Amino acid sequence: SGWWGNGPKVLEFEKKFAKYVGTKYAVAVSSCTAALDLALKVYGIKGGELITTPMTFVSDAVVGEWNDMDVTFADIDPVTLCIDPKAMVVTKNTKAIIAVDSHGRLADYKGIRKACGKHKPLIIADCAHSCGTPNAGKGGDIAVWSFQAVKTMPMWDGGAITTNDEKIYKKLRTLTWLGVEKSTF
Repeated sequence: SGWWGNGPKVLEFEKKFAKYVGTKYAVAVSSCTAALDLALKVYGIKGGELITTPMTFVSDAVVGEWNDMDVTFADIDPVTLCIDPKAMVVTKNTKAIIAVDSHGRLADYKGIRKACGKHKPLIIADCAHSCGTPNAGKGGDIAVWSFQAVKTMPMWDGGAITTNDEKIYKKLRTLTWLGVEKSTF
């Protein structure tokens, strides 16, 4: 197409990927790490507590550090290898939870929401290892995906963010292009 990135082929991929995972919108990014960071930024989350699992790549914790968050690790369920909702202590200070799907198994999103009680932190579904698993990306408020070589949909590298919220999608569009609101076309 003559475009190195952010051109018509990327937009075509985003539309096809959104349809494939059953969501309205997808935004391609350079990596799942970038997707995790943008997921926090698009919701304006800075500071507070981030809960995630230690049984994942370091990015799930590092993005919390980048956003001035206190990172708390919750243990995993020994059967699913996903975060154990019973191991989470959610408080008014908990601003986000990154639930990591592990080895094609989805995190217990219903259990995570129940564990939140009256608190309503952002729940990010880290689907880096569940692309192709039925219902992947459906349990969180926003979902992130990896296309890195060892993931379930490898494409050398890259990532995506999916959402059904048009307002969040439009804001992500500007965030991925340094706040520029005009199209690259």
